[in-house]
Amino acid sequence: MRLNHDRLQRRMSQFGLDAVVSTTAENLTYLTGVESVHLDMFPHSGRAFAVLTQDTRAGAVFICGRCEVDQFLDADERISEAIGYGPFYRELPEEVDLGHDDGLLHAMTGDTRFADPLAALVHAVRQACPGGGRVAVDEEGVPPDFLDALGKELSGWQLVPGAAHLRHARQVKTAREQELVAAAAAVAQNAILATVAIMREGVTERELVREFNRSVAAQGGTPRFTLIRIGANAVAGQRRPTGTALRRGQAVWFDVGAVVDGYWCDIARVCTLGEPEERLARLYAAVLAGEEAALEQARPGMTGRELFDLTVAAVRDAGIPHYRRSHVGHGIGVEVYDRVLIRPDSTDELREGTVVNIETPYYEYGFGCVHVEDPFVVGPAGNRLLTTLDRGLLIAP
Repeated sequence: MRLNHDRLQRRMSQFGLDAVVSTTAENLTYLTGVESVHLDMFPHSGRAFAVLTQDTRAGAVFICGRCEVDQFLDADERISEAIGYGPFYRELPEEVDLGHDDGLLHAMTGDTRFADPLAALVHAVRQACPGGGRVAVDEEGVPPDFLDALGKELSGWQLVPGAAHLRHARQVKTAREQELVAAAAAVAQNAILATVAIMREGVTERELVREFNRSVAAQGGTPRFTLIRIGANAVAGQRRPTGTALRRGQAVWFDVGAVVDGYWCDIARVCTLGEPEERLARLYAAVLAGEEAALEQARPGMTGRELFDLTVAAVRDAGIPHYRRSHVGHGIGVEVYDRVLIRPDSTDELREGTVVNIETPYYEYGFGCVHVEDPFVVGPAGNRLLTTLDRGLLIAP
């Protein structure tokens, strides 16, 4: 299972929560396994929810538009009830015998009690907490006027912000989540290798990006950001790819992300066409030393600030004495930036089972970027890397 039931239940008990309500696509995926088509298509106006009581293992009430209520059949966490709202029509001719899944879908589609998402959610909360209760509603996926309307309809219930509670639960990844992060990372690694395979003199940034995205899609993933730049262009890595053509001896910078089965990957590497220049190799060795220090020294109970400090110090000691960063990593899971953030002001503590995406990029005008980034699982007596791609400087012949 992906949902950390024990951690969420302890959190709900600690804060006296009778129910939690997800509103974002990421939290819906976390609680149910459903990747909402509606929330992906309409991230600002779409409405889909999961409602869980303190007995989280009893399953979530899944609420969405009647058009996509079929997605409850894809859930990999228990669904206690699926509720659709709004109009949508699936016709059933008399001569058609429904199979198991279509029979369940027909029953759900035929429930026409709720015209809009507010009415459906009000019903679900009243059903979860009859007579009142303390309900944590993820405030990040709906606008204030929706929360106001929900509060008016549920005047006997105490509604409190819920995003932090769900992020707290997500900080410690279950074994299944660790597998999903590793599987997503494998897709990115394969796509990097596919892109390296087409590196030759004259190939452009646009062609490299196209090949990476093709490989991710062919493996069943969805590219989310594909930052691939040649040489000095990497200093402005967030820009669109250009027609800049690769020359022998130049570096290609990869900072690439994709989503696979609802989970993110975020991997960085540098590859040169032919042998690298001496300074490039030296700078890359320094940032790799910082990543390796984090992999070796991160421990449960360490704060994000402590991990930040030791990582930056390792890069400086290894050859970039002026190295500075706003952060050197982040948690990763159903969101690309999950807890814990590895930055100088972070007091969040690493926990056994936290997945950290550690990164040590160095950008310089006229040069470009050296960058290595990988996810690892924090363990009680050592950490487990979730990637297998060589972390050294890659060299294309």
